[in-house]
Amino acid sequence: MPEVPDPRVIDNADGSKTIISFKIEGGKKLKVTQRVKEIKITEKVNKSIAARRKWAKYGAEANSPPGPNLSTTKLGEELHLKLAPSLKELKAQEAKEKEKVKQEGEKSLYMCRTCGMPGHFTSKCPFKEMLGESGSTEEREAPADVATESSAAPMATTPGKYVPPSRRAGGRDPSSDAYKDQRERDDAMTLKITQLNENADEMTIKQKLLTPFQTIPRVAVVRNKETGRSRGIAYVTFSSEHEAETALRLLDGRGFMNLILHAEWSKPKK
Repeated sequence: MPEVPDPRVIDNADGSKTIISFKIEGGKKLKVTQRVKEIKITEKVNKSIAARRKWAKYGAEANSPPGPNLSTTKLGEELHLKLAPSLKELKAQEAKEKEKVKQEGEKSLYMCRTCGMPGHFTSKCPFKEMLGESGSTEEREAPADVATESSAAPMATTPGKYVPPSRRAGGRDPSSDAYKDQRERDDAMTLKITQLNENADEMTIKQKLLTPFQTIPRVAVVRNKETGRSRGIAYVTFSSEHEAETALRLLDGRGFMNLILHAEWSKPKK
């Protein structure tokens, strides 16, 4: 068998090294040339970890280099410790959230239990949009001379005390003629749709059922106040009475999501 010379290491000008070695394969001597470059990697570790690495090993590992020896050491699963925030951070976060709620005011402090929409109470639902906290846009723009004495003189309130919408600043008396006229106009353009599939929400009704109608001011699905699931009833307000009549003819008796719909006026016509 031919003699195999010792490997040679040659330092190159670019900092790399060329390693020349020989080996015997199939009765032939083969020359193997490798070019390697050493890279220094600096790793930052905790001081306590660095101190433990300097501990002297004992027994069978007395002369082993630093670090675990897989032949004698079994490594467990790596666990990441996530510490909870300190009490000071929790108090600062709580104060920040309270300030945010204070700035938002009362706009999101109450929600209708029937339709699940914020800004109005259950007694004013499901399709009387104008009975919200501060009235509809048309109410706010109505002339002041049609307001009654009750709406013109809002009651002084104390913080945290419930005040009916008609007694708030800018509120309108539900018994006034202007208020009744607005309600009658909304009723004339609103349909009540029953026998809806429970999975049909406001967006589904707008995009799939009411596609022929471009402008739909409001769609309200009546929901169970405890479970939040649809009760199969929805109130739809159209932009005009003519569109509402057209929708009544198209929707009544139509099949939608495996059910036959029934459409009628939200309030019987006189």
